Amino acid sequence: MKKVILFLMLVLSSLSFAAKKLYVGTNAEFMPYEYLENGKMVGFDIELMDAIGKELGYEIVWSNMGFDGLLPALQMKKIDAVIAGMSQTPERQKAVTFSMPYLLVTSDEHYVIVNENSPITHKEELKDKKVGVQIGTMQEEFTKQLGGLPQLYNSWTGALMDLQQNKISGVIIADVSAEAYLKNMTGLKKIDVVIDGQPGASIAFRKGETELAEAASKAILKLQDNGEYLKILEKYFPEKVEEFLTLQKNK
Repeated sequence: MKKVILFLMLVLSSLSFAAKKLYVGTNAEFMPYEYLENGKMVGFDIELMDAIGKELGYEIVWSNMGFDGLLPALQMKKIDAVIAGMSQTPERQKAVTFSMPYLLVTSDEHYVIVNENSPITHKEELKDKKVGVQIGTMQEEFTKQLGGLPQLYNSWTGALMDLQQNKISGVIIADVSAEAYLKNMTGLKKIDVVIDGQPGASIAFRKGETELAEAASKAILKLQDNGEYLKILEKYFPEKVEEFLTLQKNK
């Protein structure tokens, strides 16, 4: 019996070492999608990607880097996929292959945030003013469309800290992340929204890797049906749960 148990342990051990690895890049500066907590990466994207990896038989190996370096790293084969609250802009669609959007609720609003003492009350008033955005994000384009002057930061935290000190006039940031920051940072307020008409946050793979992208999409739908997706949503986006359940009933 001991020999049998030892044999089974050796087999299981060899299987674990043989597990396929999927190297995934993210930028842990985008609460609650992905962020650092006690030195560990946590967030909706992190748990969802780990669950997708489990469905597909992959061990997810994480790499945390600057947002603007994610797609270049993917194209240079330093990583295999990117999940970082990244929307499917036309420019990005030319460069990479995306999965289906994975935030299965509406998420097309971006908050315009200003200092609580700012006289600015509408987004149009950002024209010719400095607006903080993270490097490589779509909020830079929103700022240009409003006639603002994009000020590029390595992190949203840095942009919002400068806004607290009135070094810039505003920050444009995705709604769910904005809510998280507004709960934890004082001296800031939301005054308006920018609506994004692009497909929502999706997982990026190298151009042409449609099989992997489709497999990831199927895994997302399976997690939606088996209840695992809802558990992760409840943890990071509790305000979106009711909408998700309503959409599920109307499918």
